Amino acid sequence: MPRKSKKRIFRNLSFWRIIPNLATLSALLVGFTQVRFALENQWEFAVISVVIAAFLDATDGRLARLFDACSRFGAELDSLSDFAVFGLCPAIVMYLYSLSTLNRIGWAVSIFFASCMCLRLARFNTHDIENVKTPLSGKFFIGVPAPAGAILVLFPIILFNAFELEFFRNSYFCAINVLVSGLLCISRIPTLSIKKFHIQREQYTLFMLCIIFAISLVFAYTWKAFSVIVLAYIVSIFVCSKKAKRILANDKIPSHQ
Repeated sequence: MPRKSKKRIFRNLSFWRIIPNLATLSALLVGFTQVRFALENQWEFAVISVVIAAFLDATDGRLARLFDACSRFGAELDSLSDFAVFGLCPAIVMYLYSLSTLNRIGWAVSIFFASCMCLRLARFNTHDIENVKTPLSGKFFIGVPAPAGAILVLFPIILFNAFELEFFRNSYFCAINVLVSGLLCISRIPTLSIKKFHIQREQYTLFMLCIIFAISLVFAYTWKAFSVIVLAYIVSIFVCSKKAKRILANDKIPSHQ
């Protein structure tokens, strides 16, 4: 009997169903390396590690659906990986980058961001399990998602690499940025979601040309391009908030039959 059960277990294993979890673990390994780069004062590589991890994090869910490998195990693994890569590690990086000069206060600020990210992911998992639906579901994220929150908290490093101004290493500026980023993660503010973003067929060529141009700018002016992208995302928070208010206002208006 034990031999049969073992055969059954191994027969059910499929390499294609493991690929999404490998993408999640790859994001964890790459994202965790940001701490090593921070310890070696290679701040630009620490940021790049988070960007690569965010890309891998965006692909694991799509791979799971593509290979019909969605599971509770994969969801929990993804959530734990997100907390480590986008919550705990960026908090440590920012402490090493600037907040350490504030001693205990700087450490408390770092802990605050990590705690906010933990709460944000716990709320997301709860809504996912309980299948909570609102008029804004599918149109926006509620609060800043984990990858975007990590990039926002590292924004001073991006700005310093782009403009080389010592102000962006100021401990008080960095502390305020960390606190605001943490609050945005746990907020109820609707933020940009590209899951429902669709391109019309006649606009496909123009869209691809714009993407290629944007990528070329990133390679030519890496840190300035990153700065513009992050600033555009910050502006999108205000835009999405106004758009969400209009949707909620229309939803309250009774339809005439």
